[in-house]
Amino acid sequence: MNRPDFLQGIAPAAYNGCDDALFRIARDAYDSPGRHYHGWSHIEACLNQFKEVQVDRPRTVLLAILFHDAIYVPGRRDNEERSAQLAVDTLVAHSRLDADEREEVAQLIRLTASHHAPRTLLHDEAALLDIDLSVLGADEATYRAYADGVRREFVPAAVTSEAFTAGRSRFLHGLLAQEHLFATARMRARREAAARRNIEHELQELAGGEVSAG
Repeated sequence: MNRPDFLQGIAPAAYNGCDDALFRIARDAYDSPGRHYHGWSHIEACLNQFKEVQVDRPRTVLLAILFHDAIYVPGRRDNEERSAQLAVDTLVAHSRLDADEREEVAQLIRLTASHHAPRTLLHDEAALLDIDLSVLGADEATYRAYADGVRREFVPAAVTSEAFTAGRSRFLHGLLAQEHLFATARMRARREAAARRNIEHELQELAGGEVSAG
C-alpha cells in the first residue's frame, strides 16, 4: 500500500487490512467548507497524540480518529452517528475488517458525541476521548485558535453571536464542574491544570464580551 503521509510514524498494524481508498475518503471528508476547527488540522493533532499513547486495539482507535468528525454540521445532534455510519459503510467497501470490528469503530465514534459514558470506560475508549479533547490543555495560542475556530463554525451559520456565547458558556461551566476533564491518569497529569486555566480564561472573555469576531 502506498500509505498517505499522515500515517508516517504509525505502526502498520494500525492500518493493515485497509485499502488506499479508505484513507482518501476519510481525508476528503474534512475539506467541506466552514470547518474552522473541525477540519483536517484537528485530525492531524489527534494523530500526533495517538502516536504517543499505547492502546489495546490500535486499528480501531486509528479509524475512529480518522472518521469521528467526518460529518460535521454545526448545531446538529447527529453528526457523530452519521460519521459512524460513514465509517462503517467505508469499511465495508474498502477494508477487510469483520462486522464486529467495524462496530467497535462506530461505537468509539459515537462516544465522542458527549464524552460521557453511562459506564466505566474501557482503556481504548478513554484514550480516544482524551485524544479528542487534548486541545483543552494545549498552549494558550493553540487553545485560542480552537475557541475562535468553533465560534466561526457556529456564527452566523447556525446561531447568533449572543446565542453562541450563552451556549458556549454553559458548555464550559459544565466542563469545569466535572471532577476530571480527562479520562486517563496520563492526560490528567499532563494537561488537566492547563485545560482548566484555558477554560476559565475563555469564560472570563465571554463574560466580558472580549471574543474574536472571527
